[in-house]
Amino acid sequence: MPETPTPTPLRPQPKSALAAAIGAIVGVIVTVIGLIVLAWAILFVTKGRFLKPTFVKYASRYADRAVAVGGDFQLYFNPFHLKFVAQGLTLANPAWAHDKQLFTARLIDTEISTWDLALGRQHVLFLTLEGANAGLEIDKAGRNTWTFAGNTPFKVPPIDRANVTGSALHYTDAKNRADVKLAFGDLAGNVGRAGTEQVNGPLTFKGGGTALAQPFTIRGAFTTPNSTITGGRTGLDLHAVLAATTIDVTGTLPKVGVVEGADLRVTVAGHNLQTLFKVGGMIAPATRPYRLAANFTKAKNEYRLTNIGGHFGDSDLHGHLTIETGGKRPKLLGDLTSNTLDILDVGPWMGYSPDKLDKRGGKGAVTMVDGHPTVLPDAPLALDGLSSIDATVDYHAAQVRTGTVPIKNLALALDLDERRMFLKPIAFDVIGGRITANIDLNARATPVSTDYDIRMTAVPIGKLLTSFKVEDNGTTANIAGHIALHGLGDTVKKSLGSSKGRIAVVVSKGTLWIRNIELAKLDVQNFVVALLGKDLKKSRDIRCGVAAFTVRDGVAAADPVLFDTGRAIYSMKGQFSFKDETLGLSLRGRSKEFSLFSGQSPIGINGWFAAPKVNPISKELLTRGGASVLLGIVATPVAAILPFVDLGTAKNSNCAAIESAETTAQVAAAPHDPKVKGSKPDAHKRKKVLGIF
Repeated sequence: MPETPTPTPLRPQPKSALAAAIGAIVGVIVTVIGLIVLAWAILFVTKGRFLKPTFVKYASRYADRAVAVGGDFQLYFNPFHLKFVAQGLTLANPAWAHDKQLFTARLIDTEISTWDLALGRQHVLFLTLEGANAGLEIDKAGRNTWTFAGNTPFKVPPIDRANVTGSALHYTDAKNRADVKLAFGDLAGNVGRAGTEQVNGPLTFKGGGTALAQPFTIRGAFTTPNSTITGGRTGLDLHAVLAATTIDVTGTLPKVGVVEGADLRVTVAGHNLQTLFKVGGMIAPATRPYRLAANFTKAKNEYRLTNIGGHFGDSDLHGHLTIETGGKRPKLLGDLTSNTLDILDVGPWMGYSPDKLDKRGGKGAVTMVDGHPTVLPDAPLALDGLSSIDATVDYHAAQVRTGTVPIKNLALALDLDERRMFLKPIAFDVIGGRITANIDLNARATPVSTDYDIRMTAVPIGKLLTSFKVEDNGTTANIAGHIALHGLGDTVKKSLGSSKGRIAVVVSKGTLWIRNIELAKLDVQNFVVALLGKDLKKSRDIRCGVAAFTVRDGVAAADPVLFDTGRAIYSMKGQFSFKDETLGLSLRGRSKEFSLFSGQSPIGINGWFAAPKVNPISKELLTRGGASVLLGIVATPVAAILPFVDLGTAKNSNCAAIESAETTAQVAAAPHDPKVKGSKPDAHKRKKVLGIF
């Protein structure tokens, strides 16, 4: 048999360097995994409670604020995501804040995505928050309590599911004098990832406090809690009561507390719009009860109110307003219109009490002072408000409801620049004529000065009288006028009561009923003759007329008041006062025709602006009556009529001087017009009718 070969023993091969390296790496990985598993196991078993001091230390260092956990603390993986539980957690405010804590919570129970943390993101999978309170504050310097070390403001991370109960907020803003306390309603559901929202109702809130030093109450809801909690676009539904004003807001904000780019509909309603503006340190005209709505947004330095609609008093209002900030003072820009403006709603703009106007109508403009009625408004101008804002606003009203004279096409242009306000123009149509006023109010100086420049053209007297439910008296004449006054004082009453200047109203050629001509000169004979002949409403010519007054220190003296007709000349003497609103005038007619029985004495116009009195019985008339009685006794009964005989010697006035609104002295010095039927003043002089001064 052949021999069986003896097997050669195998020699051990040396390990390669690569295999050694791989083995080492695997060993390290296994060790690391083991350590991780061990750490995970330790954390899972202990719930990471031993990390509480470490968490407090590093959290306080990161926030540069004191962080504390008063109760249970847990920090572990459950099983893969980071689980965090803290009872009685507090996060301090800066030392300058009034509230000691920025945030406190009775319980925080949350789970955070580990994967997102590894990628440098924050993503909360669920959050249970009980008894959370936040103390937010802005000081006068603009510092806020929610910006941490490194000027990093706190940002709420995305949250998938939440259950929030018993939360509240205290917010103070020294700059805007705000102190707000809100309590939030409970919130539960999926509020994070798009398409998975299943929130049980909106995030509601209610509370109150002060804003701009005024008490208020508030309630509402963030209607999009998903994006609200994650710092995104926020739906808002809010109702507040501030300074006797209700405010309703609906729409969306870019995020909570941010109005830049907001899309809101704001409705305000109250007793007086001026009240709300005063809270904001701005001026606005006083109003009767109002309700106004507008779309609101902010773009950079502009706060925009568009699509304004609503009413104030019995007037409607539409248009847009913009408030520009960033300059020395905010500036209000706007264009507003009304289809109908009620005259009672203009009263508060001039200083009349809106409450009295609302209760008593036009009679609310009358106030009893020292036992007599006054009608000029005496409400002080809001000087502080004039210095807080500039404005350029145009206003138009298609018609003004007065109850008497129809007014249309009102246009008002307001310009306010550093305590100087121009109303140029205030213009409107009145029964075929036009009135235009320019008012310059200068509050830069002390006392406040006001210049009034008011012009009236081609207003028909007949239509004007008819508007007041008075017969038109057969007149076809028009009136034109000019008022130029300068006054001092911070109320309309003070300003007019100290004013100086000139008032003039010119009457053009036309006609007037005989009845009125004879009654105004107390001509009984010619009145009876016209009555018997049925000619009382027969027209007679008006040659010309003027009612001019020179005003000094608030007292307007007739200078002159003349009215020339084909049958008589009427003149007025006396004065009226803006100071105490007294009337002391007398109207006298001088006949151009013979009469056997004419009073030839003045008719008194006395009383007050708000309660004028007409008195045809004068001392002169009584004297004539006494003389008549005496002559009838000592002479013959026929002689009794002698004191009442009017020879009709009055001459035609100089119509050129009258129509130029010259002074009494100038009219008296002008030659009389010839007493020729149909005569006309010099055509060249008549061109001054509207150039009164």
